[in-house]
Parts: sequence; C-alpha cells; structure tokens
Amino acid sequence: MKKYPYTDSTDIIIYNCKKKRAKKNKTWLACLSSAVAASLLTGAVFTFGFYPMLKNQNPTTGAATQATDNATLLSNNGSLFSFGELSVSQIATKVGPSCVGVINKAKVTPQRYFDPFSGRYYYTSDPNDETLYEQGSGSGIIISTDGYIVTNQHVIDSATEISVVLNTGEEFVAKLIGQDAKSDLAVLKIEKTGLPAATLGDSTKLEVGELAVAIGNPLGQEFAGTVTAGVISALNRTMTVDNKVYNLVQTDAAINPGNSGGALVNKYGEVIGINTIKLSSTGVEGIGFAIAISEAKPIIDDLINNGYVSGRPLVGISVSQTRYGLSVEAVSEGSGAQAAGIKVGDLIVKAEGKTVKTSEELNEIRDTKAPNEYLNLTIIREGEIMDIAVQLTEDIPQATNE
Repeated sequence: MKKYPYTDSTDIIIYNCKKKRAKKNKTWLACLSSAVAASLLTGAVFTFGFYPMLKNQNPTTGAATQATDNATLLSNNGSLFSFGELSVSQIATKVGPSCVGVINKAKVTPQRYFDPFSGRYYYTSDPNDETLYEQGSGSGIIISTDGYIVTNQHVIDSATEISVVLNTGEEFVAKLIGQDAKSDLAVLKIEKTGLPAATLGDSTKLEVGELAVAIGNPLGQEFAGTVTAGVISALNRTMTVDNKVYNLVQTDAAINPGNSGGALVNKYGEVIGINTIKLSSTGVEGIGFAIAISEAKPIIDDLINNGYVSGRPLVGISVSQTRYGLSVEAVSEGSGAQAAGIKVGDLIVKAEGKTVKTSEELNEIRDTKAPNEYLNLTIIREGEIMDIAVQLTEDIPQATNE
C-alpha cells in the first residue's frame, strides 16, 4: 500500500478507507442483550446495518397518489382502492412510495498507531480528508407531503450528514429536526413538496393474528422497497435494549438490518408501527418488533414542534446500583438535586416511600411526576437516614438539532 507523509518526517498516512469500509459493511451494527430473550440466549439487534449503498436499479414508477382525505387511493394504473381491507399487493402499492432509504454519513476518524518494524507512526486515513463516507443505512416513512420523515434515532446517530433516497431514486440531503434516544425516534425534513405521505393508523386497535406488512430497505438501498408479510404476533412486548425500555408490537413479518425506521402496516394500508428490533440467534426465526405508532405520534409531534420531547422530569443525578440501594455518583450543576442538597456518596433507598434498588425502579417513580413537582427521596448519608424533597426540572437536551 502506498504511504504518504503527514505532518513531519516521522508521521505516515495509510489511505485504506475503502478497505476499512468494505470490512465494516460485513458486520452488524450491534447485538444488544434483551431481558425478554435472555433465557433464549438470543440477542436483540437494532435493524440498522453497515451496507454499501447502491442506487436502486429498478425504482418504482408512477408512485401512487394519496387522496387528501386518506379515504381513497388512486394507483398509477387507474384502479381505485376503497377504504377497506387491502391485499398485500395493494398495501405495497399504497404505502411503498411513502417508504424511503436513510443514509448515515460521517467523516472517517483516523487511527494513529506505531509500526515497530519501521519505527514510524502511521494513520489509517487522512486526517485532512473532508469526504463523507457512509457509515450505515436504514429506512424512513414520509409523514407529510411537504417532506417530514420519521425514522429510528439509532439510524441517524452520530451522522455528519443524512441523505434520504425516495422510491423514485431521487436523493436529498435531509435536515435533522429532532431526535430522541429514549424512544429511538427521529424526525427529518427534506425540501420537496407533493410527496406521498403515509396514513398513520391506531395501534391501540390492533389484534393478535391480524395481517402485518413490513416495508423497508433490508441490507441497504440495493433491496429498497422490500415487502414482507406476516401477522401481529403479540402486543405490548416490553424489551430492554441498551439500557432502554421499549413497549413494542411483535410480528413475524421478516425484519432485517436496514429495515429500521421502516413501516409496519395493517390490513387497511395504515402505518401502525415503526420497525426497529429483531431477535437474532441460531434457531430463532420470525421475531421482530416495531414501535407502536400510537405511542410514537406524540413524540413525533414534540420533535417537530420543539426539537426534543417536552415535559420529561429530571432529577439531575447519576447513580450506580449497590447491594443496599442506589449510590449517587454525580450531581448535575443547576439541577433540582443540587438545589435540594443531594451529594455524591448519598445512598438512595426509597422514592415516594417505596424501596428502590435499581435505577429503573427510581425512574419509574420519577416518571409519574411532572417538571416542577417534587420527588421525595429517602437517603442514607454517613449512617444517618434523611428525607429530601427534590423539585424536578424539565429534561431539555443541551443542544437541539436545527
């Protein structure tokens, strides 16, 4: 491999971005432990992977036009879909144009290392390279005719630039309107009007066993618009992934890496879920999950209106779990916890009179409150039991994306 000098005679750069990217493209994004799947020795995998993005060689032509009242849909061949139960083919025709590819791009971070054979330092890429490289891809759903798109937060996480590819093959640079890691949702905006917006349904009316159709880009843009069909396998599945708790819709419609952020659709052609997670292990098949759209709607609205999810209470502490309770590891400056006198080393044993042994238990009690309300904590400090009332503040991200 050709080597290039960097800043002085002892520093060398190795240009191997393509090689590194090719290797990266063969790996999953992450395998994360799941409380539900622990007994099955199964990993929960966010369905967002590192894949080469190829232009769709067969883009859908004559995209369906959605009627303004969402009651009827006229397809490109002139057939009229009434607002009733649709076949899988009709669902694909109706919703397919509303599903897009989402590409996460970033600059390559060079790694510096010492070569003992030459006695010199080398870099894996050029530190001065401003080129944006694809670090992963996922799916998204058009939710308004003027360019608002919803996807998973983990699809666009750490992106320097985000691109959206329509089913026609057109590609746009997207603006990040807002993201929320807790719910794994993000909203993007592209500058285009007249887009085919999906109809958002009511996931509270779902029944186990009814038709479920997944639409998205598994394994990247090469397989854009892939449609898989199954049923709603279960409702209100609680999954813990990467220390975050999700309430999800389970389906056996095939969901794979790259489907993240794509649509799970009911028999009426309405989006009732946002595909996000699958269980992946030898001997495990047909266990995928989507964020219920009725739970996602208010979060999406908040992200559009505020850039973050409003109304979440914040204590202002970091804790670690011990045998006897929750040990305070840090107190945020300016927080309600600091104002109430909480100190590093305090041991929290109760919240609102209930014993708490995990951060999840503490957060569950905290989340019953609203900002400006008080959370009553019982702590132990240097052997003394104390009751402290913490006035909760609103959890506002330090920097929102414009």
